[in-house]
Amino acid sequence: MAISKFTTIGCTAAGLAVLSISTQLLPFYRAHHEYRASPTHNESFSISIVAPKKHPGIQESYSLSIPVKRFENNVSDEEILARFTKGFFSGLAFAPERRLLSILPFSGLTDIPAIKNTLASRSQNSLSDLVVGPDIWNPSSISPKATPSVASLLFGTFLVLDSSLVTPAQRDRLPGDYTQHAKPPHAFVDFAYGGERLGLVGSHRFEVSRHEVKQGSETEEYVKMTFSAVAGNPNSGLAPSRFLLWFHVLYSYLLFSDGIRGVLTE
Repeated sequence: MAISKFTTIGCTAAGLAVLSISTQLLPFYRAHHEYRASPTHNESFSISIVAPKKHPGIQESYSLSIPVKRFENNVSDEEILARFTKGFFSGLAFAPERRLLSILPFSGLTDIPAIKNTLASRSQNSLSDLVVGPDIWNPSSISPKATPSVASLLFGTFLVLDSSLVTPAQRDRLPGDYTQHAKPPHAFVDFAYGGERLGLVGSHRFEVSRHEVKQGSETEEYVKMTFSAVAGNPNSGLAPSRFLLWFHVLYSYLLFSDGIRGVLTE
């Protein structure tokens, strides 16, 4: 509980610090916000591992469509996703949390042993010795060309548990029910964090998809960026307070904004 209170205070201070610094408005179109996760996220493999008891107290998502003409020719969805990831974790909004995580007297806020045990209990393979890494602490180490690989750990806390780039070798070492969890048919990456001792578990999902919009006789293609968040208390099904929900919505908006700037300025 002490950790949970410490984290709440730290996150609140981070939010106030971010608010005290003017943040640029989102470019082009206003972001669309929903009080629900993106399709398949709440039932994803990542959520089943980090929160097997399923107490999703907070669900929300932000999305924004950007004209394809704003990108250079032949840029892949995976590269756009990587740019968003780098912008999200390297931006101004995440800076206070980055600093807080770097000075904690313990290594991160995610219960890695518990995640390993959950993986092992659901697999015939020996996953309890799953090697976590690379361990990324410097934003400059996040590639703008490819998202971090599965098992990468960002800032001691955000563990990559699934992505559209999972290799056959990695898939073979995952539990047999991995393929039973629905996945988006486009580029995505899932980060998991937290644990029972923290009193908080959750997952961030970043997605890139494409769609066309017909305007009169012309059709224009768009890239849609989506940030989906699921979080809750693994020890109870209690709903979060209004303050926590308000803070989460605001903080997510600022993080999403930095991710979009990373996409457009890389």
